[in-house]
Amino acid sequence: MHNDTVHLGQYKDRLTNEIEKMTENCPQTIFIFDEIDQMSSQLLDVILYYIDFHTPTSSQSIDFRKTIFIFLSNIGGSSIIELANKNSLSSIKREDYNILEFQQILSVASSREQGGLQHAALVDRHLVTFFVPFLPLERKHIKNCIRQQLEIILDNDIYEYELSEEKIIDEVLNLIEFKTSSLEYSVSGCKKISQKLDFIFERIRPTLKKTKKQIDDIL
Repeated sequence: MHNDTVHLGQYKDRLTNEIEKMTENCPQTIFIFDEIDQMSSQLLDVILYYIDFHTPTSSQSIDFRKTIFIFLSNIGGSSIIELANKNSLSSIKREDYNILEFQQILSVASSREQGGLQHAALVDRHLVTFFVPFLPLERKHIKNCIRQQLEIILDNDIYEYELSEEKIIDEVLNLIEFKTSSLEYSVSGCKKISQKLDFIFERIRPTLKKTKKQIDDIL
C-alpha cells in the first residue's frame, strides 16, 4: 500500500470505507498506522478529512470527533538519538530529559525529512495533537530484554543447566548493533533479541551440564 501507485485509487476507497465503517460501529475507534513516513501523502490526505472533522451533516452523519489516529514512524530518529546522546554526555539522567525538546525536534523533522509526512497537509495544517518521541533503548534496557527472554527459554526447557546467565547476556550483547555515534543506544531496540539468543543458546547447549527437571516443575 505504501508505494503501489498503480492501485492508489483502490487503497483510498478501502481506507475511506474502513474508517467510516469502524467509526460508525464505535465512535472512539483507534486507528494505528505504522511506517507512516513510507505512506503516500495522497493517502494521508484521505485521513486528513476525518482528523479535521467538525460536526456531522446530512451528507456525512458519522461523527469522527472522538476517533483517535496514531501514526508510527522512524522520522526524527537520528535527531532524537543525537539529543539523547548530548544529554547523556552532559550527565543528564534519562528521567530528567526535557520532553518538550524531543517533541520539538520531532515536529520539525516531520515537515523536513523525506517521506510521506513531508508534503502532507496533516503537518502543514498543524492537525497533529501530540508528537510522542520514543527514546532510544540503552544498553541496560537491552540487557533486561535478553534476561527476560532467557528466562522464558529456560522455563520452557525440560532440562536445568549449569550456566552463567551474565555470560550468555554478554555474548548476545556482542551480536547487537549499537549506534556508531554512541555505543549506548541500540539500532533495533529489542526486536532481534529472541533470534540472537536462540543462536547463542543453541550453540552452547550441547556443552552445558544439565539435569532433567522433575515432572512437577514443568507441568
